[in-house]
Amino acid sequence: MSDIAQSNDYLSFQIDDELFGVNLSNLNQIIETPELTNIPKSSDLLEGIIYHNEVVLPIVNFQRWLKMDNQADREKMNNILVIELNIDGEKLELGLMVDKVLEVVHFDSKDIEKAPEVGDHTTDYIRGIARYAEQFIMLIDVDNLFTEKQLEAIKQSKDTKAKETLEDIAQANKLINIYLTFSLGDEKLAVDANKVVEILDVPTITPVPGSDVELAGIINIRGSILPVVDTRLKYNIAISEENQKITTVMVVDVNVNGEMLSVGAIVDSVSDIIEIADEDITTAVSLDLPFNPSFLKGVAKVKDHFIQLMNIDKVFELKHLENNN
Repeated sequence: MSDIAQSNDYLSFQIDDELFGVNLSNLNQIIETPELTNIPKSSDLLEGIIYHNEVVLPIVNFQRWLKMDNQADREKMNNILVIELNIDGEKLELGLMVDKVLEVVHFDSKDIEKAPEVGDHTTDYIRGIARYAEQFIMLIDVDNLFTEKQLEAIKQSKDTKAKETLEDIAQANKLINIYLTFSLGDEKLAVDANKVVEILDVPTITPVPGSDVELAGIINIRGSILPVVDTRLKYNIAISEENQKITTVMVVDVNVNGEMLSVGAIVDSVSDIIEIADEDITTAVSLDLPFNPSFLKGVAKVKDHFIQLMNIDKVFELKHLENNN
């Protein structure tokens, strides 16, 4: 059993028509299924490996593990859950291929029933069963998913040979950046997607008396108080009758005076997630900008349009963020 503190919140997901849930304390990330690299003579359990966050990540086909494998349905598996196992004090990260991620759901302990034993088949991997969306959902105990033999096969997929196979992929990934595009008035900007925590629609913002005009106020997110900055004012975007109403706030992680801090950034709308190669970014910017040039890390041309890349740490480099957080 994991020594990671278990919460009562689970991420629900789907395999074929069956529902499953994994505890949020075991979940590190959700990613779209990329192109996988096959490992010759590896376990049938492994679908392949990817290079993720500068490490080799083995990918397990969860449908096949459940013996529900259907070759015709392989293309439906659009998501990978990056989970962390704790085996005898050793942490192991791997990816589970699933059909569809649904939502985070909360189950009280009294609502979770013990999984029934069926013949000689072990159900140790099921932490419990609960009712969800008029169906039963099986809550997975990730630390009991695999046998020792299966774990050994997974660990072997992370050996030096696998890393050498992915060396070129790793080098290519370092040259590609993922950005989230958004609008401020008529301006199109983009921010490093890794800095964006979540997107909020029409949150309740409480003004802070005596604060800078750029600080719109504070919001309460799950018990945490976050400062909200009107990014339009930072970029000297005129507030008109059309865009006066606040509709979208991006929650981003920024470095304020050497400390990581979550901040809400008011924007007019959020658009797409795009890839921009380093070679496509021009760092030289005009001196005629209507805002502080340090707010930009560069400009990129995407589909015949120029997009300004936000230097997020400079935009929110304000003392009042610390004072009001």
